[in-house]
Amino acid sequence: MTTNKILFQAGLTCLIFGLTACGTTTTTGASSPSGTAAATTGSSGGETAAVIEAALPLVRTGASVATGAVLNFAVKQSGTRARLANEMYAAANAVYSLSGGAFPAPAQFQSSILAFGGTQADAGYAQFSTAIAGLYAAYYPKLVTGDTKTATDLLNAIAGGIEDATESYVTTPAAPANVAASAVSF
Repeated sequence: MTTNKILFQAGLTCLIFGLTACGTTTTTGASSPSGTAAATTGSSGGETAAVIEAALPLVRTGASVATGAVLNFAVKQSGTRARLANEMYAAANAVYSLSGGAFPAPAQFQSSILAFGGTQADAGYAQFSTAIAGLYAAYYPKLVTGDTKTATDLLNAIAGGIEDATESYVTTPAAPANVAASAVSF
């Protein structure tokens, strides 16, 4: 691996883990019912969900930056970049489909990204899937079992960030004129 690729991987890893650090909290000095201060760490399910919900803009930005970094800096050929962007866009659709039910474990999440997009044989796609899976894995332990709304919001923020970064490269077919006209009519 060349020095530039090593630096790129290190920078991408620092970015992802730097953004995920914003979602961690420690509560100390909470009052007990008797009025004395009690030291606690962590937070309840509602507080954890609130922390994740508050971090969603950063999660979306992190997914977008990680995706864009691979597309803009790791890939040199425009044809490869367009193919890779289409694969990443397909992965975003896979992430959206995951948000319909129970939230996946980090390994399941990454395998879904790989199944709907590129392969580990493609170095650019491998960097992308590792970065996106790392972003999800950082928040996964904070998800409270049964809180599908927060899990769905997290998955949707990741998918939205991927779409944000790929939109200038992806070619999506235009809607037929009769569909566009019927969508506007009342």
